[in-house]
Amino acid sequence: MPNLRYPTQPNYSLAFLLNKESTSMAEDDRQSASHPSKRQRVSKACEQCRRKKVKCDGGIPQCSNCRGQKLECKYNETTKKRGPPKGYIEAIEGRMQRLEALLSSVVQEDDPRSQAIMEELNAPLHTPYGELVRPKLLGRSQADDASPIATTNTAASTSSQQGSPSSSIASNSNSQQMPIRPPLPQPETCVIENPDNLGSQYTDENGPVRYYGKASGYYMLRDSKNYKQGVFRFNSSAYRSNKTSSLPYTVDAFALPPKDLSDHLIDLYFKHFYPLLPIMHKRTFMESYQGINPNLPSIPLLLLNSIFALSARISPDIRVRADPSQPDTAGDVFFERARLLLDNEWEDFTVSTVQSLILLSSHQTGLMNTVRGWLYSGLAFRMMQNLGMNRNCDKWNMTEIERENRKRCFFCCFVVDRLSCAMFGRTPIIDERDYDTPFPTDKDEDDPSIIENFHQLIKLSGTLGSVLRQFYTVYGRHQLSVMSTPDRVISVLDKELNGWMAKLPLEILYRPPNTRAGERAEAPSIERCQMHMLFYTTLILLHRLFIPGRCQSVKPSVFPANAICTYAANKILDISVCLMEEDRLQHINCYALYFMFTAGTIFINDAQSPDEMAAFEAKINVNKIMRAMEHVESVWKTSARHSNILGELAGLRDINLEECATYQQQQQLIQQQSPSSSSAAIAVPSSPPMYPAEPPQQQQQQPQQQQQQQQAYAQTRSQPVFDYANPGVNPYDPTAESPPDGQPFDPISMAFWSVPGSFDLNEWNSYLNSSSQQQQEQQQAQ
Repeated sequence: MPNLRYPTQPNYSLAFLLNKESTSMAEDDRQSASHPSKRQRVSKACEQCRRKKVKCDGGIPQCSNCRGQKLECKYNETTKKRGPPKGYIEAIEGRMQRLEALLSSVVQEDDPRSQAIMEELNAPLHTPYGELVRPKLLGRSQADDASPIATTNTAASTSSQQGSPSSSIASNSNSQQMPIRPPLPQPETCVIENPDNLGSQYTDENGPVRYYGKASGYYMLRDSKNYKQGVFRFNSSAYRSNKTSSLPYTVDAFALPPKDLSDHLIDLYFKHFYPLLPIMHKRTFMESYQGINPNLPSIPLLLLNSIFALSARISPDIRVRADPSQPDTAGDVFFERARLLLDNEWEDFTVSTVQSLILLSSHQTGLMNTVRGWLYSGLAFRMMQNLGMNRNCDKWNMTEIERENRKRCFFCCFVVDRLSCAMFGRTPIIDERDYDTPFPTDKDEDDPSIIENFHQLIKLSGTLGSVLRQFYTVYGRHQLSVMSTPDRVISVLDKELNGWMAKLPLEILYRPPNTRAGERAEAPSIERCQMHMLFYTTLILLHRLFIPGRCQSVKPSVFPANAICTYAANKILDISVCLMEEDRLQHINCYALYFMFTAGTIFINDAQSPDEMAAFEAKINVNKIMRAMEHVESVWKTSARHSNILGELAGLRDINLEECATYQQQQQLIQQQSPSSSSAAIAVPSSPPMYPAEPPQQQQQQPQQQQQQQQAYAQTRSQPVFDYANPGVNPYDPTAESPPDGQPFDPISMAFWSVPGSFDLNEWNSYLNSSSQQQQEQQQAQ
C-alpha cells in the first residue's frame, strides 16, 4: 500500500459545514427572539477599535466610536482565520496512521468483507442532499479556497497530481477508479565536475546522482567512452539483479533455517568475519544461541538473519541460495528477512539493531548495493548516538556484559565509518571530540588476541580519519592549495602512522614476504592481514596526492611520495598473493577490496615510468592485483566492477597488460623448476630474513626502483623514516630539489591530485570520461 501524505490541517466535509452553519443560524434566531434588545455580535471590528481593544458596532462607513471621536474608520478586508485547537492536528494524524496500518493489513487479504470495505472507501462521497463532496487540496491558493466545491475535471486532475491525503484511498474525480501502483523509477543523471573540484558524480542505469569524493579514487576514469555530454552512465545490470524480483516466493520474516545450517553459518561468521570486527560479546551470544543460560534474552531474529546473510556469501551449502542454480543468490533470503524485520525496529531499536545494521551495511556494500550499504551504516551511527554508546557507561546502571556490548558496537561503528568514508571519498561522520567510550576489555576465551588486534585497528582507523579530513575534504584541499609546502602536515600524519607501526606488539606485527622475488611464507590470521593492508592503504592515501606529474621538474615535498606509495602497494600485493595461494583471500571483508584497488592505482601510475624495467614490473603487478580481485568476485561482486575499472584505466593510459602475461607464466615455471636456496621462513618478526628462491641471474634483473624503495623506506621499528627535527633535509633523496621559498604548492601538476581516492564507481567513471575528453582535445590541438 503506498505511503499516505497526512494533512497539516483538517478537511471538513460539506455536510458537516452545512449542519454547523444551520445550527448556528437557528441558535441566533432563538437568541434574537428571546432577547430582542440584546446587541448582536459583530464579526469584525475597524482598525481603530481593534488597536484600542474596544467594542465596535461595525457601522458602515463609520462606526459610532470613530464617528464620535472624528477619526478615520477603516476595515481590514482580510481577516485572520482561527486555526484548529492545539493538539487537534496531531490527534488526527495519529488516527490516520493507525487507520493506515489497519487498512494495509486488510487490503492484502482476499476476504470478501475487506473487498467490500475497499469498494465503499473508493466510492465518491455525497452529502445528504446528493451533492458530490471533494476533498480540500493541500497547498491551494486563496482563490481555490473560496470555492470549496469543485466539480470540473481540471480540479479532479489537480487533485490526483497534488497527491492529497484522501486520494490514496478514494478517487473522487470520476466514476473510473484507477489502480494503485508504485511510482515509476526515474533514470539517473550525472554531472561530471571539473578536474580541480573535490569530488565527482555518477549515474547508474536506473538511479539518481551519487557523489563520491577524491579518496574514492574514481576520478581517474574520466576518459571512459561512457562519458557523453558531461554525463557518465554506468550499466551494472550485468553484475547485479533486481533484488525485488529475485525471490520466486514470499519470504516469511520469522522463519529460521534448519539447525545444522544455522550452526554452520554461525561458525563461518565467528571464524572469518567476527575477528576483524568483534561487534558483540561472543560468549554471551553463544550461550543464548545454544540455550545454555536461560537467564539471557533470546537473540533477535534481525541479528541472526544479518549474520546468516553475511556468512552465506562464503558458504558452500546450496541451501543458502534463493536459486540453487545461481551462486550469486547466496544469502538473499536471509537479507530479505532482515530487511522486513528492520521495519519493526524504527521506534524501539536497541544495541542489537545497530549491530545488525553494521553487518547489513557490509553485506550490501560487497554486493554492489553501495547506496543501501552507505545508508544502513548511517542509520547505525544515528541509532548509536541516540542510545548514547559514544559515552562512557562504566558507571551506568547496567551489567558488565551490556557495557561490553555497547563498547564493542560503538568502536565497530567507528571503524566502519572510517573504512566506508575512505571507500566512497566522504568525510567521517563520527567525531573524535564527541566520544569518551573506553576500549572494550573483556577478551574472548578461545582467542584473546582478537580484542588486542581490535584495539590496534581502532587506533589505525583514527589515523585514517585524520588523513581523510586533512587531504580529502573541501576545506583540507583548499588549505593545501594555498600552502607553500605541505611537508608540515604530511610529517605529522606520517609520524603518527610510523608510531603506530613501531608500537605494535610482536605478536601482531607482520612483515609480508617479497612474493615478487619468490619469497614464500605462511600468512597470519585473516584479521591481522587486513589490518596491515589498511596500514599500507593509509600510507598511500597520505602520500599519493603529492606524487609529481611527468611534466613537473620540482618535487612538491621532501617526502619521496612515489617511492613510498610503490612500497606500500607492493606490500598490499604481497599480502593478497599469500592469502590467494592459501585459498583464504575470499574470506576477507568487503572493505579489503578497497585496499587492493588502491594498490592497483599506484601500479597503473608506475607502469608509465620512463624506467622500462620499473614500468614492466608495474604491469606485472597490475595483472596480479587484478587476478586477486577476480578471485574474490564469487563472494563480493563489487570486486569484478573495480577490476574492470583498473583494466579500463590501463587502456586509457595506453598500458599493454597482455605482453606481461607470457613473461609472468615463464617466471612461474622457472620458480617451480629451480630448487629453493633457503628454507621457507615464517612471516613473523622473530623469523630470520627471507631470501628469494630465484637463480642469481634473475636476482640481478630485479628493477632498480624496487631496491631503492627498500633502502628508502627502512623498517620503522629500528629508526624513524623521517627527520622531523630538520624537515628541510630529505633522507630518501638527498639530491632532490626542495620547493623554492615563497612559491605556493601547485596541486594541478600532481599526478594524483585529480585521481579519485575512493572505491566509488561513480567518481572513477567521471574521471575516466574527463581524461578521455582531455586526450581528444590534445589530439585535436596537435
